[in-house]
Amino acid sequence: MRPRRVGGAALVVAVVALVAHVGTVVASPRVVMAVAEKRLADQAGGRNTWLHAPRATPQNQQVVRTSPDLAYSACVWDLSDGPARITLPGWDEYFSLSLYQARTDNFFVASDRTSPDGVDILLATEQQAAATTAPDDVQLVVAPSTTGVALLRYLAPTPAAFVAVDRVRREARCGGA
Repeated sequence: MRPRRVGGAALVVAVVALVAHVGTVVASPRVVMAVAEKRLADQAGGRNTWLHAPRATPQNQQVVRTSPDLAYSACVWDLSDGPARITLPGWDEYFSLSLYQARTDNFFVASDRTSPDGVDILLATEQQAAATTAPDDVQLVVAPSTTGVALLRYLAPTPAAFVAVDRVRREARCGGA
């Protein structure tokens, strides 16, 4: 083979490898989140509905290193039909709400330190937010995507605390405005 052909073939292989790598890096987060959203929404009975996980044990954990001291809830939020209101009551101990957009990026966090009495937000796309006025006591949060996942965690280090937290977290809402 002549040196020019080898160099040309190597260049083609390098370009194809680079395009494949960039395509994978760009697409992977969306694919991973789409799979997670579908699984969570199916288990919850639909979008904009909280899925309250049972107390984590080595036998039932679906995520590696799930903390047995936390009560987990997840909601696949969907803003296709308009803003979604997400509310959750406070708790005497640690709690947090994290919102993740369609590319797995975390874009909002609230916790017992920032919102000791609970959280009340109106989640909207940028376009929806421009056309929406949230009530005075509700925080307007702009979502960078139309769908994503809300992850709620409450501290529940004992079985008795888990029972108490389970009652509290079932008051949380994730749905239409």
